[in-house]
Amino acid sequence: NNVEFIGGKGLKSSRRSEREQISSEEEKIIKSLAKNPDIYTRLIGSFAPHIKGHDLIKEAILLLIVGSNQRLLTDGSKIRGDINIFLVGDPGTAKSEMLKFCSRIAPRGLYTSGRGSTAAGLTAAVVRDSTGIFMLEAGAVVLGDQGLVCIDEFDKMRAEDRSALHEVMEQQSASIAKGGIVATLNARTSILAAANPMFGKYDQFKNIHENVNLPIPLLTRFDLIFIVRDIPSQVKDREIAKHIIDLHGKDGTDTKSLIDIDILTKYLSYAKRKEPTLTADAEN
Repeated sequence: NNVEFIGGKGLKSSRRSEREQISSEEEKIIKSLAKNPDIYTRLIGSFAPHIKGHDLIKEAILLLIVGSNQRLLTDGSKIRGDINIFLVGDPGTAKSEMLKFCSRIAPRGLYTSGRGSTAAGLTAAVVRDSTGIFMLEAGAVVLGDQGLVCIDEFDKMRAEDRSALHEVMEQQSASIAKGGIVATLNARTSILAAANPMFGKYDQFKNIHENVNLPIPLLTRFDLIFIVRDIPSQVKDREIAKHIIDLHGKDGTDTKSLIDIDILTKYLSYAKRKEPTLTADAEN
């Protein structure tokens, strides 16, 4: 069969020029920022600054965006350099907001909702054009190759559609065998997913598998799982209320320490190009 691939090179090159190309002036700004002793704190503070708290989750998401380089072992097997993160917990705890912000600042980031996602929409679909040529239409994880895909309402996906992610999250590829087409596509993609518990609120007396009703093989593919609970606290609620008022107040939030969102994207893109190695001290 004659097969063409939609959503490949042209789209990638245009996205690279827009989000990942760094000018010499921007490189100077990035290197200047990196010399700041509190750059790590500033990066975390600049991630979704409208959301109060969740600093550990914000830090983890920033590390997910930067990722690491894939390791090729002597026997030919590969160790993925990307990590997958799962946020599960009570409604109204800003999980969706963090996913949306992540997809906005990531050099290559896509956001989708599990409620309307299918296996073909996530990996690839076989379509026929007006001339009868079969084409593979790239889904989210293929378009997000060497980037990330944020999947909200992960628990709302049908089991058969969710199963398409098993291979993606571990092997970083998507295998297609449809309409006479057999292909394996690159899907070197980090997955950032969020879900609400089955019973509305997270039950601390049940394990995560019982709370979200997801298969254990899929849960084990997440490197970091964060339980986000809305625990009533007068002090905490007062701090959140003050933070919201400050955002909408005359002076707004303190933006002096925040990194501009475009520079933040470029900074993460620049960091992503580096290939870090463990020092002897770190190994010990």
